[in-house]
Amino acid sequence: MAKFKDEVANNTRKFFKNKVPELLMYAGCSENVLLSGHGLSAPKVSGSKKNSAESLIFKVDRSLQYIQAIKLALDTMPSLYKQVIELTYFSHLKIFQIAQRVGYAERTIANSKNKMLKEFAIRFFAMQARLGIEDKDIIDLTKIKEVA
Repeated sequence: MAKFKDEVANNTRKFFKNKVPELLMYAGCSENVLLSGHGLSAPKVSGSKKNSAESLIFKVDRSLQYIQAIKLALDTMPSLYKQVIELTYFSHLKIFQIAQRVGYAERTIANSKNKMLKEFAIRFFAMQARLGIEDKDIIDLTKIKEVA
């Protein structure tokens, strides 16, 4: 079970470091959109891929859906978890800086990080389904093969 938690946490770390910046780029957003209280506009086109322009539009809209799922997953997390993830992956702070901001010991933050990442992975999966992302397109951070 501990190995499973570590794999999920590692997948989620890779997702935040590699995939989220790519999604933000395609969606035309900055990391601030994930930190703000403002919602994203809903995707506007269907999954038709008749030509390259439609394919690009589909990719942009799909990226917006994933960004919305990330935002919703973060917004439903316990406050400390949300803060630590945001400060780590969007503000790019070190553990000691995060500990100072949230008022916990560095060791507490470091020891809890895997649990926080696992919690995000579960909530992110659920939010994608809630937003109507098809099963074949869901990014499942609990599976190694799904992570970019």
